[in-house]
Amino acid sequence: MSYVDAVSYNNASYVASTDTASSELGQEEFLTLLVTQLQNQDPLNPVEDTEMIGELAQFSSLEELSSLNETMEGVTSTLSVLTVNSAVSYIGQDVVAAGYSISKTSDGCTDVYFTPAEACDSVTAHIYNEDGDIVASVELGTTSADEHTFTWDGIKTNGSEADDGTYYVGFEAYDADGEGVSVSSEVAGTVSGITSSSGTTVLELSDGRMVELLYVSRITAPTTSTDTTDTTQ
Repeated sequence: MSYVDAVSYNNASYVASTDTASSELGQEEFLTLLVTQLQNQDPLNPVEDTEMIGELAQFSSLEELSSLNETMEGVTSTLSVLTVNSAVSYIGQDVVAAGYSISKTSDGCTDVYFTPAEACDSVTAHIYNEDGDIVASVELGTTSADEHTFTWDGIKTNGSEADDGTYYVGFEAYDADGEGVSVSSEVAGTVSGITSSSGTTVLELSDGRMVELLYVSRITAPTTSTDTTDTTQ
């Protein structure tokens, strides 16, 4: 079996798409061909009415499809703007969204919420740094098929404290028969900004992490502390 590298495949795909695009008939080309046909038709054998109607119907359909495409592009653009505008209301709110990144600071680490697809005989949380290296592994034991909260203490396997920054948590789970169990995870944080790229709206969290708006499952108002100090003398 021959091997095709990614560059060759992408180049071949590009050429194929270019050839396809060049073979498509646009409105102007269609109209030009139709006018040319009428100008050069045989006076003794003119184009039949039914044939002319058929060609005009093709042009009409082509024009309608082009207009529909332009309309859909406008709708998509409008929806994108509305989504971004709606996402502005998330700023300052605490959100929970699908993800596996956590933030470590001098105050501790953010939580990860994980849910096994079924009851597990053993679950291990592996913490990775930004280079993809495992810096710590924490045995969580037997867990049910419910949502659980995991908070890393920030201590690496060698006993030293990890540097502040962003880390990632992956869960390794097995059932009683030793079969692997899938585990979904969510992370939490306070929204501080919004970005949009290629139709995807991303929420920026206050600690620098990112979550997609599409995967937000919960929104809560930020917790505010109440001063209960007794000021009476």
